[in-house]
Amino acid sequence: MNPSPIRVPSAAALLSAMVFVAAADEWQVDGTPATDAVYEGAAWERGADGLSAQGMGRMLYAPQALGAGDFTVTARLKLERVEGTAASVAFGENHFGFDGKEFTLFVQGPQFGATRTVGQTADVIQPDTWFTFEAIRHGSVMRFLIDGREVYRCETGAGFIGRVGLRPWRARMTVQRFTVRGTFAKQPSPQGAPLFTRGQDGYHTYRIPALAVTTSGTVLAFCEGHKNGQGDAGDIDLLLKRSTDNGKSWSAQQVIWIDADNTCGNPCAVVDRDTGTVWLLATWNLGADQESKIIAGTSTDTRRVFVLRSDDDGVTWRAPVEITSAVKLPNWTWYATGPGSGIQIAHGVHAGRLVIPCDHIEAGTQHYDSHVFYSDDHGATWVLGGRTPNHQVNECQVVELTGGRLMLNMRNYDRAQKCRQTAVSADGGLTWTDQRFDAALPEPICQAAVERIRWPGAEDAGVILFSNPANPSARVNMTVRASFDDGATWPSSYVLHAGPSAYSDLAVLSDGQAACLYEAGRDSPYESIVFAVFPLAALIR
Repeated sequence: MNPSPIRVPSAAALLSAMVFVAAADEWQVDGTPATDAVYEGAAWERGADGLSAQGMGRMLYAPQALGAGDFTVTARLKLERVEGTAASVAFGENHFGFDGKEFTLFVQGPQFGATRTVGQTADVIQPDTWFTFEAIRHGSVMRFLIDGREVYRCETGAGFIGRVGLRPWRARMTVQRFTVRGTFAKQPSPQGAPLFTRGQDGYHTYRIPALAVTTSGTVLAFCEGHKNGQGDAGDIDLLLKRSTDNGKSWSAQQVIWIDADNTCGNPCAVVDRDTGTVWLLATWNLGADQESKIIAGTSTDTRRVFVLRSDDDGVTWRAPVEITSAVKLPNWTWYATGPGSGIQIAHGVHAGRLVIPCDHIEAGTQHYDSHVFYSDDHGATWVLGGRTPNHQVNECQVVELTGGRLMLNMRNYDRAQKCRQTAVSADGGLTWTDQRFDAALPEPICQAAVERIRWPGAEDAGVILFSNPANPSARVNMTVRASFDDGATWPSSYVLHAGPSAYSDLAVLSDGQAACLYEAGRDSPYESIVFAVFPLAALIR
């Protein structure tokens, strides 16, 4: 069957109808784009020459996700201005941008490995002038054309793409035609129960899950609440829901850190088994400071590190205490705790140590680096630990191995291999060695989680679980894997959600079951944060 179109008709036709036809099914809707297109933010305005919108957070999407295989996307567009607007066409979590810094075309997102300049804006488009954009994928090669001229091509693989849409960002964008032809994916619902759902309880989007189980068995589900949009900057609060029955029921949403319209985020939780204290490490920055400016050192303030604590299973929390000077070097700009979970070392000479996985960027570089900090006095003080020997890794999780070793499992920006990287420490996190790729753990550049479920015994092998969107180029296919040899191999896997999914965290419940708190949705990974208890029998054979 030939792929069929999804299109927004031209204003010349008075935008009177939209037709959606899936590859295997036909879906037709007659009416105006205001009722048929999928919007984030407010609907686009209908004008004399097309649909228009301006400002961050306003997206126009085709209603179905673009699946695997060949496709063509065409848009007839006009930008009122182009300088530094970052207006783009979105392909899932990836973008082709019409103007970034210094009048440049760019690509960004997991499929492209990093933000890349791909040409000069003025060579192909002019302000307030119509142009035709095309994106064509054939096999594993994706080509981008403007007015018939190829401006960039790259290898992306032939897998799932996600929602395709238009982003004005800092520009006013007007569209006359928007057509998507390909195979459209009908996404299943995520396994588990949504705890935080986009648009509910006062927040535009919920992101960045963290999961912990207290010494009395209370399950704590943390996340960021983004007030006004999906982005990583702006008004962001730290939130919590609690369960005392292993996730069968949950408390109302609790705000545990709010600071006006500033950014309080990157939750990373660890429970001290000796004292019962729950520690939550987090970062702060001014809501007006964008990540790019913090990295460049041109922001008004910088990224700061804080610790919160609860001594009553998360019912109440002490005020955040800043520990930036203890755990962040003066020449580090960007900084992130976790996100997800830290650990308390259970065996060996460092037993009792609380270890927090982190990442940073050093001033004057574009190097992403992973590191840890730790406490040997039950959280009274925190000390900077070691960093990994090689660059291009950042968000990470830590797990204790046998023989007194630790392993960092890290998000990987070195796209020579589209998989996770790991490193090990034999001294409780003071130094890290043996950094390598783990080809058994594919990733699209995204956070992941790792958790020890069981220590080896006389008859049973030890078990470590790992979760991430198991796809080399797209944030889809949330998968839990099991290792029985300290992460050397991952022979067993269980898919929680084949559709859009992103960040996650793992925990062991008081009844011995495993749980995953993860971002997922039918059309976007950021529709909800889902709590799933999954059968270990599916992994441990």
